[in-house]
Amino acid sequence: MIYFVGAGSGAADLITVRGMRLLEQADVVVWAGSLVNGELLSYCKPTCEIHDSARLTLEETDAILQKASREGKNCVRLHTGDPAIYGAIREQMELLDKAGISYEVVPGVSSMFAAAASLKKEFTVPGVSQTVIVSRMEGRTPVPEREKIRSLSAHGATMVLFLSSGMIPDLVRELLAGGAYTKDTPCAVVYKASWADEKIVRGSLSDIAEKAAEAGIAKTALVLVGDFLGDRYEMSRLYDKHFSTEYRKGNTDAQLTEGVQINHFLYAHERSEYGHGLTRMGHGLFGDACGFVGSGRDEDLCASGGNSVITLDFDSVSLVCFSEKGAGVAEKIADGIRLSLEKNSPSLTDESVTVFRCFGERHSGLHEFCEEQFAHAHGGKRTLIVFVGACGIAVRGIAPFVQSKATDPAVVSVDEVGQFVIPLLSGHLGGANDAARAISSLLGAIPVVTTATDVRGAWAIDSWAKAHDWKIPDLQAAKKISAAVLAGKKVLVLGIGCKRGTDSRALSDFVRAVCAENCLPLSLVGMVASIDIKKDERALTDIAAELCVPFVTFTADELNAADAGESCFSSSDFVRDTTGTDCVCERAAVRAVETTADWLLVRKVARDGMTVAVVVSA
Repeated sequence: MIYFVGAGSGAADLITVRGMRLLEQADVVVWAGSLVNGELLSYCKPTCEIHDSARLTLEETDAILQKASREGKNCVRLHTGDPAIYGAIREQMELLDKAGISYEVVPGVSSMFAAAASLKKEFTVPGVSQTVIVSRMEGRTPVPEREKIRSLSAHGATMVLFLSSGMIPDLVRELLAGGAYTKDTPCAVVYKASWADEKIVRGSLSDIAEKAAEAGIAKTALVLVGDFLGDRYEMSRLYDKHFSTEYRKGNTDAQLTEGVQINHFLYAHERSEYGHGLTRMGHGLFGDACGFVGSGRDEDLCASGGNSVITLDFDSVSLVCFSEKGAGVAEKIADGIRLSLEKNSPSLTDESVTVFRCFGERHSGLHEFCEEQFAHAHGGKRTLIVFVGACGIAVRGIAPFVQSKATDPAVVSVDEVGQFVIPLLSGHLGGANDAARAISSLLGAIPVVTTATDVRGAWAIDSWAKAHDWKIPDLQAAKKISAAVLAGKKVLVLGIGCKRGTDSRALSDFVRAVCAENCLPLSLVGMVASIDIKKDERALTDIAAELCVPFVTFTADELNAADAGESCFSSSDFVRDTTGTDCVCERAAVRAVETTADWLLVRKVARDGMTVAVVVSA
């Protein structure tokens, strides 16, 4: 019998028991000498015939396997890690099939799992990433077009890259090109995971190439990328005492009486190994949410009562409850908010976080309460209303006062035992979606967010506007933009100017940096625009080709006719004297979609003779 055996991740004692026993019984071993730990051969008997496949071709390896089979010998084909991951075993098995020779496959421990073990990290972290993408950088061996790194990285999931450690600078460029990762995204390079000479390099996409080069790592290493390497995570419900499973019943009463578990969400602090500051909780592809879900990690907060900290970006938070049971949940939320007032919620005070007990004799005050809160919001006060009880009561209470998503307060509904948190009104602009996520983390509850862009993980202009303090010129137009995104349309246009002879790589890096810093996904870019005197500029045509979008140009007169709307364009006398128009990038972007400067998400950014602006239009 011929056995394809996974040698494990590296260390000799990480092979499976079955694999070890097969080596002990083998008459012939063909092993991948350039990749497999030689100590594994110590399991073989002295009479075992050993062949190193590092210098053998497929045909030569097959000849050895078939000869061993014809002679009735036990043969082990020893592959690195698990044979199913870049093991190149399929072609070997097909040759044996054609020869009518039987074989079996014995799985092994992949080096990706040894790398995670060495890093003491979990690939699938609740609230961070539930998907692991295993791939490699394209080198001398191509990969299918749909599996290019830039396409896979657009998901922002955990990524494990094999066979790529010799191309890390190019790999970083491709990872950033997807738009979901930023230069601050943590990553690690693990050389010969679990071997005696293992090396680990940690960093971010901004510096990992340099650090790996300094460590002398260029092969036999894995590159791991994603926020799973950071400190933020959501606790699993698997062992949560409040969560019911097939084998136990959750204790919802304990949730109200014993306090909320500290550090339900953890966030990277300035002292973290990756050098990040406090990380914002995200949604969609870019993590552009406002407000934080609490850390509770600072010593003074941990010592102050054991509750998770909840941080919200509001001027006032009013909680309304309709029963004694609901009052316990309301007070729990209020206590969590108050814990972080001075540190993370400077706009709030003890007096601006209130609990309104609207039951019994007080129930008649609900109408007046809602009227007052909506008046505050319509007057410009950032207001959050949290109803603890039935959604129907909340809906009927607020119905007479609802006006516009631009001015209405954020409204959230929580059931009276704290199992579900539902944003009802002003999910994006008002911050209700973020508040729902924050409150959910505090209670160990499930956030029920229903806005289409959140559900589908799509970029949302109103969320982006709130996070970047950008005023939406027209809410109806913004609605069309969101619909276009959900329909798969590309709604962003890059206006670019550059000096003659600009390096293509430099321009590409600059464009990607501008989009990443402003949380704008490159996957939504549908056009590159500039002035006609640059229509043959190599760097401009290259960036358009790189993004697979049209490159359009306009005359100076056409650019001068671009509509400033209620805003204005940047202006440069030097650019006017050189090109005939005072600003190329902003005017070209606006002219390309015949919109106005009011819709410029990113106004002119300049670096080393290059300028970039970004406009949005449905």
